[in-house]
Amino acid sequence: MTMTMTAYRFRLLLCLHFILETALAVAVAYTPNLISPQLQAALDAEPVHWSMGNVALNLSLSLFLGVCSMAGLIGMFMFKSWGRTLSLVTTVAFMTVMFVPGAAVMSWLDYVLAELLSMLWGAILALAYFSPISSLFSSTRSPA
Repeated sequence: MTMTMTAYRFRLLLCLHFILETALAVAVAYTPNLISPQLQAALDAEPVHWSMGNVALNLSLSLFLGVCSMAGLIGMFMFKSWGRTLSLVTTVAFMTVMFVPGAAVMSWLDYVLAELLSMLWGAILALAYFSPISSLFSSTRSPA
């Protein structure tokens, strides 16, 4: 028995992505005690990267990428061709910016949620480009 990806299932994956993203944000904000004091002290001893010292740059870049990411997610939910393109470009930009600040410490919960989120997002992007769902992103299709 083979299951084919449908528009409904694709949208369910997008909703699951949003739920996991929200869960990760909540976990990061409300579970800092899952990181040991020794590990937190080691991270605090690391030198602060210049990008972290520039609050305006850091905040504006984060806000810009966050808005673009959400717009891409909404565009993909509506099967807009610009939605998957914006999502791919934002993903590449985020992956590039993610390595700038250097070392980071995550709790086990943050790590698990981030890994699940990354795998799911990779699957969503792959489906959007390389599955029968990709035809729904064509700009010539009739409105649903």
